[in-house]
Amino acid sequence: MRRLYHLVSGLFFVYVISQLDRRSGIILVSVMLALAIAIETARLIFPALNTLFIRCFNMLLRHEEKRKPTGSVWYIAGVLLSLLIFKKEFAMFSMVILAVGDPSASTVGKSWGRHRINRKSIEGSMAFLIAALAAGLIFQRTLGGLSFVVIITGAIAGTITELLSSKLDDNFTIPLIASGCMQALAYFFNT
Repeated sequence: MRRLYHLVSGLFFVYVISQLDRRSGIILVSVMLALAIAIETARLIFPALNTLFIRCFNMLLRHEEKRKPTGSVWYIAGVLLSLLIFKKEFAMFSMVILAVGDPSASTVGKSWGRHRINRKSIEGSMAFLIAALAAGLIFQRTLGGLSFVVIITGAIAGTITELLSSKLDDNFTIPLIASGCMQALAYFFNT
């Protein structure tokens, strides 16, 4: 259920941002981040509120998120910084990469992952990459604005970030690193 939520909510978020200009998107994501921080702070301060939160969202929470902030805060923060620092198209595609890649990696890694690096599997990372590349082709056809080289760069950067993430939440790092790599490529190679 968590993987499906990750996919659907992530893609819906991309759709909403695609309908807004950059400034409006930044304002929306800023408000969402403030609300997420307020909710997370309140539930972690007040045990009764946390119990209610866990009861309502238990199937979407990892065990450690019951006592710590959820990945949603990190995701929204990563999206906000990506929108502030990088071109909107790169930030949006990095959101797509995370929305499709992370659940793909988790599904394949848990079912067929045999070759491990830290807690992640090579098989899961390959699923992440394939899903991100496929989503990139769809993104290019529907929203345009990205060259195939930029799509490959973003997908590879997101995959490597997910595979090697350990201390920082990959919901935060994937949008930033993938957007940064795409923008650097576009800057240096004028693509």
